[in-house]
Amino acid sequence: MPKKVDHDLRRHEIIGSVWRLIADEGIDAVTTRRIAEVTGYSNGLLRYYFPGKDSVITEAYRYVVEATDIRAALSTTERGLAGLRTLALEIMPLDDVRRAEARVALAFWQRALNHSDEAALFATSFSSWRDFFTARFTEAVADGEVAEDTDTAAAVDDLQNLLMGTQITAAFGTPEGNVDRLTALLDRFIARFSPSVQ
Repeated sequence: MPKKVDHDLRRHEIIGSVWRLIADEGIDAVTTRRIAEVTGYSNGLLRYYFPGKDSVITEAYRYVVEATDIRAALSTTERGLAGLRTLALEIMPLDDVRRAEARVALAFWQRALNHSDEAALFATSFSSWRDFFTARFTEAVADGEVAEDTDTAAAVDDLQNLLMGTQITAAFGTPEGNVDRLTALLDRFIARFSPSVQ
């Protein structure tokens, strides 16, 4: 009797190997031959799941975004600034897994500059996180955590740009990218919205 194959599981395994390959060796290491080496699957089988290098790199980035979203969903049901802080911490590269994800994101962003499909995927994930942060700021205003006259759109701009920067400093291993300094940076950002500060 032929062996039953779980195709979703196999795709997931391949993508997991590819994102780790990008994190460890860089995006140039993503070749069919190298993927076959790290997964143990033949080139033909890999092509069955992914028609080419571009598609597997895109899926590796999607995997990173979804992993962040899942961690955030599992770790919080909090409103306002607490919920905002939780998602921000999940995006920030504060451990080995998230630093590896940051390296994948940086490699993907470079490619997205010249590939419209990949740029669209980046825009979708960026917009999704923006919507989440906007909702948490709206709750914070309603709950009195943040002054009513706060420019929440500008605050979300600042936060998203702050988070993008943390990917770079952590990926390069700069002193500014260590866990304590990054966490303190986020907490200073949040503290500035306290009504007592304004």
